[in-house]
Amino acid sequence: MQALLPILANTPWWVFLLFALLLGLGVQSLPEHTVGLRRVFITPAIFIAWGMVALGLAARAAPAIIPAWGLAAAAGCALALSSVRFDGLRADRSRAMVHLPGSTLPLMRNMVIFAAKYGLAAAMARRPEARDQLLVWDMAVSGAAFGYFLGWTARLLHHRSGAAGQPAVSAAASPL
Repeated sequence: MQALLPILANTPWWVFLLFALLLGLGVQSLPEHTVGLRRVFITPAIFIAWGMVALGLAARAAPAIIPAWGLAAAAGCALALSSVRFDGLRADRSRAMVHLPGSTLPLMRNMVIFAAKYGLAAAMARRPEARDQLLVWDMAVSGAAFGYFLGWTARLLHHRSGAAGQPAVSAAASPL
């Protein structure tokens, strides 16, 4: 516990804000709920932007990490494209509202990615001599999250268009 206090004390304020936002979005996904269509894209937007910013910052210092990020992004995208399903998702297109079934997956996914990124950043701060090795892992996590949420978004848009075997109808409570 003593080692954790300096890490927390040196954590930028925005990291706590990001943690609270990701935790809140994950907790909101536990029960069935209805949200605006734009709200569905908040979590993917956070992780896609975070992945791009991480790549941009790290690539300036170590261009050799770009392939690690790219491979992880491709793997994350492939995972989402092959595994994400939107069973139980219904939309009211006229009101731009989406009904989502309850799930623990968003909370677990958000926290695992956040914990990995936070843990790697803390490890790089505590062990600067291992920064190069840890940076590759950090970029792999960033790339995988970026790719996963890019694939997730593509699957949602594919589902919404009716191309996923669902009719693309505009009536209330229709498939997104």
